[in-house]
Amino acid sequence: MLKRKFLYWALLVAPSVLLMACGAKEAEQSREAQVRPVKLITLAGASGQETARFPGVIDADQITDLSFQVSGLLQELPVKEAQEVEAGALIAKLDQRDFRNQAASAKAQYDNAEKEYQRVLRLSKQGAVAKSMLDQRLSERDIAKANLEIAEKALGDTVIEAPFAGTLAQIPVQRLQTIQAGQLVARLMAVESLEVTINLPARIVSQVPAQEDTGIAYVTLEAAPGTRIEAMFEEASLVADATSQTYAVTFTFKPPEDLLILPGMNATVELSRTLRNAGGEGHRVAVPLPAVMSEGDANYVWVLNSETMTVARREVTLKQGIGETVTVTKGLMPGETIVGAGAAYLAEGMTVRAWTD
Repeated sequence: MLKRKFLYWALLVAPSVLLMACGAKEAEQSREAQVRPVKLITLAGASGQETARFPGVIDADQITDLSFQVSGLLQELPVKEAQEVEAGALIAKLDQRDFRNQAASAKAQYDNAEKEYQRVLRLSKQGAVAKSMLDQRLSERDIAKANLEIAEKALGDTVIEAPFAGTLAQIPVQRLQTIQAGQLVARLMAVESLEVTINLPARIVSQVPAQEDTGIAYVTLEAAPGTRIEAMFEEASLVADATSQTYAVTFTFKPPEDLLILPGMNATVELSRTLRNAGGEGHRVAVPLPAVMSEGDANYVWVLNSETMTVARREVTLKQGIGETVTVTKGLMPGETIVGAGAAYLAEGMTVRAWTD
């Protein structure tokens, strides 16, 4: 009888204990859910440098398509793709037999026309022939000379030589192939220098006169992100693209000897500029762009109270600039801690904790 009573009370009490335990666990989980993980950043004073990164595509600084100006049979092709050649090196040669015969025939005709002109010229000085005959022989001599020059040029056009030292990027023809005038035979690119072109937005170009541009630029390849290559400004387009409203800016650089860089590779150009009067604006701090929130015309960040680990909204004044960070000229002080990532999910007084990988 006693065992039955004990079992009866145990069955009544057990669910209550389980409910209390579950309620405590849910309350604990709720409190943990209210503590939002965020990336915290301790601010430092902003330097006088502004850095921006723009995507670009590598291209050869000097590249040319080589082709014959006459048609014929490709007799010699002593080079291969990716081969480095010196200026003046033989790239390709057509079968010259027909061209040599044409040049020889034109030379014979010119020699005969020249002799006939000189004979009539001597007779003209003696008054033995009419001036019209002299003019005719002169015209025939000039026509023969022009034909000779055309034939000699055609013979010279049967040979292609490298106009500068470089690497043969493409050879789409084969030996003993019939080649048409103007057909691509080889593409030669310079190896000593490459270039990369980026597109700068109009809003950035408009800020350049108000800043002291140091001209520092670095190129980083997508295939070799750990290597920064110094680049020099080459040229800039003064006419904006009608669709994107951007201006094309080109930089040149010398590729490192231990790194193979080819046209068509993706790259990033890093621009660093020194701001004018950078030190005359009081306390300036650099803040990551994701940390700055906007509401209407107001910009604000979430500032951390390190004692309570709560956040408070604070409006800030920004300086227009470019890059992955923005300069705050009013509202923050060096040494303060703000939320660098996750700010969009916060509310006034919310408790946070440092997010770690």
